[in-house]
Amino acid sequence: MNTFVFEKKAFVIVDAQRGFMPATEGERLDLPGFGELGVTDGEKIVPKINKLTAAFRRCIFPILTTQDWHPKDTAHFSDEPSYVDTWPVHCVAGTPGSELHPDLEVTKHTALATRFIKGDKPCASPADDDSYTGALAYNPETGIALPDWLEQRYVKQVFVAGLALGDGAEHKLCVDSTAADLYDQGFKVTLVTDAAEAVMPENRAKCFKNLGEKGIRLLTTAQALEELGYEE
Repeated sequence: MNTFVFEKKAFVIVDAQRGFMPATEGERLDLPGFGELGVTDGEKIVPKINKLTAAFRRCIFPILTTQDWHPKDTAHFSDEPSYVDTWPVHCVAGTPGSELHPDLEVTKHTALATRFIKGDKPCASPADDDSYTGALAYNPETGIALPDWLEQRYVKQVFVAGLALGDGAEHKLCVDSTAADLYDQGFKVTLVTDAAEAVMPENRAKCFKNLGEKGIRLLTTAQALEELGYEE
């Protein structure tokens, strides 16, 4: 019997922010903040996340969002970024780039999701940087950490989507770090593969392979919707 069907689930939308979307999205919408650290095809995850949001909402399962909420001065940023452990300035707290994509249903209707932030404390060096994983995100109103929030609501399974993927192993980024760390904390984790994009497209297949070998389930949006009993 597949226990995934019967245990309480939650949907975690990782960093689907303007700053991680391509600059062309900003041009299309005539809005600032896009393209700060644009992920190729990042905008294509939005309709898939909206379908998943509708399914989780109908099932009365929790929906959570994480946001990078960086200070202006932090070693996470560099004028000469390596794109491995240092990055161009992006998603600074309270700026347009830190906002979620406006076409997301959770942006249009904020009551749909509970908000968590991460990376809001400056780091002195990349080695001290803990801003990637949503497992360290917290709700800014209550201070409750995301894993504790899930446990308080008896959530056993977590579906993860968003931006962006690393390689799933040595160089994990926000989505794969979140998935891996929640898995290590005892949650059953499903990564929705077509509702996540990689900073470096060549890492996509490698990331899925590494996460799958770890024990994280890999489903497409269509497969996840079918499991949730949601018909489009």
